[in-house]
Amino acid sequence: MEPIPLKTPAMSSETEASFALTTVGYCPTLNEAQMLVSLLDSFGITAIIDSENYFRMLGSMMPGVGGIRVQVRQLDAEAALEILDENPEPPVIEKDEEDQRE
Repeated sequence: MEPIPLKTPAMSSETEASFALTTVGYCPTLNEAQMLVSLLDSFGITAIIDSENYFRMLGSMMPGVGGIRVQVRQLDAEAALEILDENPEPPVIEKDEEDQRE
């Protein structure tokens, strides 16, 4: 008995392109890549780590050459880049405040 092929509606090339994956960030470690995926997910953007299982298997034996790629759909790329580009300024601790904490 042969499996029944799934019928999928035909998509236009423009629609297909919007669902294609694009890289929005590179991370030196798998943990950092997972944090980016979690951050994007908190904003409702689905992200994946390219070759995540490969890096899990190798662990720290081989860091991502050029970085571990975090990818999103082309449709979400602009919003994801805006989220990732936001760099909140770290709070500045005055010398007096630092002395009070000790």
